[in-house]
Amino acid sequence: MKNDFIDITQTGKNSGWLYLAGFVIALIAAMIFSFPTVLVTDLKTQKPTVAGHWYLAVAILQFVGIIVGLWFVMRFLHNRPFKTLITPLAEINWKRIAISAGLWFGITIAVELLFYGLFPEMYSFSLKINDFIPALAVGLLLLPIQTTAEELLFRGYILQGIGSRNIWAGIIISGVLFGLAHGLNPETQKVGFFIGMSYYISVGLFFALLTIFDKKIELPMGIHAANNIYSFLVVSYPDSVLPTNSIFMVNELNFPLMIVGWLITVFTYIFLANKIFNLRPEIFSE
Repeated sequence: MKNDFIDITQTGKNSGWLYLAGFVIALIAAMIFSFPTVLVTDLKTQKPTVAGHWYLAVAILQFVGIIVGLWFVMRFLHNRPFKTLITPLAEINWKRIAISAGLWFGITIAVELLFYGLFPEMYSFSLKINDFIPALAVGLLLLPIQTTAEELLFRGYILQGIGSRNIWAGIIISGVLFGLAHGLNPETQKVGFFIGMSYYISVGLFFALLTIFDKKIELPMGIHAANNIYSFLVVSYPDSVLPTNSIFMVNELNFPLMIVGWLITVFTYIFLANKIFNLRPEIFSE
């Protein structure tokens, strides 16, 4: 089965051991860049010692490290352009990324309003304007760095590397690894590892399938950024991995309802995205 996004790997060096080495290099770069996070974290409780938005500003450095590491790997190990992790085309379509983000953000708000109408007791107004303004600036500017780094690593590098051997293995393994990468998140520990993994792995599989379907990671890049910005600024919940003073707070993490909301959002997005982006019905090129 051929796919333009996967086949672009053949324009450079594509040996399996290079991907293993590249993955390790990206992780080492993330570890080096993450050192300042230790300075703003209570080592006993593992909780931030500064406001959530300032903690995010420091923690985002590890994702800068991933991007730098992947750029190095693509340039010196694989000898192909860095942008091929995003698209096989000549240019990255930033407009598609922005539209995808706006579409996901709008659907998420609509679903949240539905839940608010049904379960108003779940929500509390938590806006503190003096804290929200710097959080807004930090979130809008820096969260896309975090989400882009994850997309480049999982839907770009790992999916292409494994998918160039077996495309379905690439989809499944990249999705599972994305889930496992969130295994230590506070919300995962709160609801239980296996229950939490069922959500995060499903997210990873959806993003991987969307990447293969669209033959680019532009749409997942937009969704991922919109999702994390929404969770950081609009509606957050206790024990979130991104602690902040959002506009609203969910009083308790209702995981079954969260899954229902996720599924509604996914299917609505797929329906509308197919209309907006004129996605071809076939997943694979012939």
